Amino acid sequence: MLGKAGFFKAITIIFLFIAIGFCAYYIYQNFPREAIQLKTIQIKEPSINNSIPSKQFYDNMRYQDRIINYNIAESCAENKKSLMEEAFRIIESKTILSFKTVSKPNSVLNILCADIAPEAGEENHFVAGEGGPSKVLNVTLYSVILEGKIALYREGSCNNANVPLHELLHALGFDHNNNKKSILYPILECDQEIDEEIINSINKLYKIDSLPELKFDAVSATKSGRYLNFHMEVSNQGLIQADNVIVNLYAEENFVESFDLKTIGIGAKKIIDVENLKVPLGAKSIKLVIDNDDEIREIYEDNNEIVLNT
Repeated sequence: MLGKAGFFKAITIIFLFIAIGFCAYYIYQNFPREAIQLKTIQIKEPSINNSIPSKQFYDNMRYQDRIINYNIAESCAENKKSLMEEAFRIIESKTILSFKTVSKPNSVLNILCADIAPEAGEENHFVAGEGGPSKVLNVTLYSVILEGKIALYREGSCNNANVPLHELLHALGFDHNNNKKSILYPILECDQEIDEEIINSINKLYKIDSLPELKFDAVSATKSGRYLNFHMEVSNQGLIQADNVIVNLYAEENFVESFDLKTIGIGAKKIIDVENLKVPLGAKSIKLVIDNDDEIREIYEDNNEIVLNT
């Protein structure tokens, strides 16, 4: 039998081994080791076909919403106002667009009855005579028209709405074409009509609801033991701003942490860099998931995940 001294010695040795074991485990879990570059597994992007048959100043030009707010200047004569309103009714009758009259501060399409030249920064857009987009933002999927202008300062020779209709189509982003019977032929005639392909193009451009479109622009990561360093870029290529944007990080399908990106405006990007984020030591895959506000849909909802593997 062990004496008192032997008993305490045995207990000391046991505790010593336990302490060594805990230290070894701690070092194994936390001691820095060579960083491993994680490889991105490309998530299948949605099939996107935005091509339209009609020529535009830039690819896929459209306003943010299919309801377009407009204002006609008070200085416009009644006959010009009447013809402009008729042009709106013609487009409404043939397409899914609608036009709503509002006060000038709230309008995105402004109709003036004076000779206007392009303002600073508009030279590349307001190029088609008396009407056109004056402020355009390229968000990759679309060239979003933030503002359009029409100047009805010339007296037309037609009794119909062909002149304001011609300029309205310019303000919707459509350029001249080579069809002499088309309302968008450079030389205007009173019997010209809207091409069917213009109508089809408008309906295709505006069939997409006014929504955000979030996607990962770039993601890279390294893992050292149980510590993760990563860089991510999330952009909004949609038609309106995205609110309450969160990116959730998972390791082997286990939730680790959320990152609040708050609001991302159209055409904008948020960049996040994180160092020494603790993840399970044995995790061989990291998944990032964009989690937008549940009440707000996106244009495409199947491209919000990306996976990285060791």
